[in-house]
Amino acid sequence: MPTIRVDPEVFEGLQKLARPFVDSPSSVIRRLLEDRGILPQRTDPGQPARPQASGPPSEPVAVGLTPQPVYEKYLLWALLRQPGGRAHKRDATHEVVKRMMQDRHIGAADQELVATGETKAENTITWARNALKERGLISRTSPRGIWQLTPEGMEAAKEIALPRR
Repeated sequence: MPTIRVDPEVFEGLQKLARPFVDSPSSVIRRLLEDRGILPQRTDPGQPARPQASGPPSEPVAVGLTPQPVYEKYLLWALLRQPGGRAHKRDATHEVVKRMMQDRHIGAADQELVATGETKAENTITWARNALKERGLISRTSPRGIWQLTPEGMEAAKEIALPRR
């Protein structure tokens, strides 16, 4: 599946059109293309873009790639739990992956390696950090490799309810 990057303004627009915990950016774009007649309508337009897998509770149930906004919530959550809302990239990433796996949000697709040698999950966490930085929730001035919540980020993180499977 190809990966595309969109600017923050377009992403915010997609978020406004999305159904929480159902839609991914792809499903929102698909719906827009279906509405314009560019793609054929699905037989069941209400179905989630990412079908739910079944399996024993000990196995990951994520199907396809986990959307970046889910990683953003977990990153805010993880940083809030660190002294001063500050952690090294490695530690924050480890905490996010650990909790997302515990909550069964990371599946096989998220564990594939990318060109940098990290997993797609780790790579998406870095992109999530950039998105949060652009929105002013993570500091732009912290030392290299250190991720720190801004005061606005601390407040936003306190409001986070982690999505559960």
